[in-house]
Amino acid sequence: MITIKDIANEANVSTGTVDRVLHNRGGVSPKTETKIRKILKQKKFKINLIASSLAMKKHHNLATLIPKHDEQNLFWKSPYSGIKKANQEVGAYGIENHIFLFDQFDPQSYLKAFRKLIKTMPDAVVMVPVFVKESSEIIKELDDKKIPYLFLNAALKGYENLCYIGQKSFEAGILSGKLSHLCSKEKDEFLIILTRKNIHDYEANNERIKGFINYFNRNLPQAVIHQLKFDQSEGIKIVSKKINNFLTQNPRVRIVMVPSSRVSNICKLIDNDLLSGLKLIGFDTTPQNVEVLNKGIVSFLISQKSFNQGYKAITTIANYLVHKETPSDEIPMPLEIITKENYRYSHTEERNY
Repeated sequence: MITIKDIANEANVSTGTVDRVLHNRGGVSPKTETKIRKILKQKKFKINLIASSLAMKKHHNLATLIPKHDEQNLFWKSPYSGIKKANQEVGAYGIENHIFLFDQFDPQSYLKAFRKLIKTMPDAVVMVPVFVKESSEIIKELDDKKIPYLFLNAALKGYENLCYIGQKSFEAGILSGKLSHLCSKEKDEFLIILTRKNIHDYEANNERIKGFINYFNRNLPQAVIHQLKFDQSEGIKIVSKKINNFLTQNPRVRIVMVPSSRVSNICKLIDNDLLSGLKLIGFDTTPQNVEVLNKGIVSFLISQKSFNQGYKAITTIANYLVHKETPSDEIPMPLEIITKENYRYSHTEERNY
């Protein structure tokens, strides 16, 4: 059966635009409308009047609680963009999503954003539970008000969330271990560098480290794996000095795995003469990370498809509200290996948007 989404994909427009043409609501350029109507005719598309009527009569109020992004923390721009794209599509079904942003390093900012969110009386909530204690407080209120909620990117255990959409951190760590092994030669040693930013980062990255070590325990138990961990309170110069001193004193270290989205930051802290002899593996396709990937400084990035995470979260909860489709407890995102050769052919949905 041909759907509105199928028509939208062929016309290269949003489902909301197709819906406006179908219901003669205006707001579409004559050229685009002609193109859409031509495709509708070719596909012999017929509106499901019952479903359309139900969707248009019932308005759903959705709210999303997500960290804000800036030039220093661009990771969250990607899921935010996915959410915005999904907003355009679910609007056709009478769903309005309000986005509330908070500082990912400030729990009070998180609570303040939630206070604004709850005043909108949402029918459902998509949230990134980065702070454990404060999330517990938020979730209790959602439970008391019988508001369904979905976890995006960060998973907390022991709650009645509809589902979790995001990465499988432990498996991502195993993948980074396998890539590191393939990059290594006999007697090479491995280094994990972790800069802890907040609790959510620490938990996700810790799982990646566990997965990395698990791989070597099973496949190369004699491997020498070093770890350097730095807190956000330490200055850049101090961290840089510690890393360079360590690499100088441990010349067999040839593979460096950075379990966070900040591998580009680590690259800047390592002296060029030491950097040239290393193979680096990091996570997430932030613009800074892609830049060092394209320069050949980083060998691999492991992507968790964060744009798709944001998009999937909104469409999943929209289906729950409109069609009463209960999602599975967990919707894991693909783990994609990105190199400078294939990046231009991946993440096309995000770049096109």
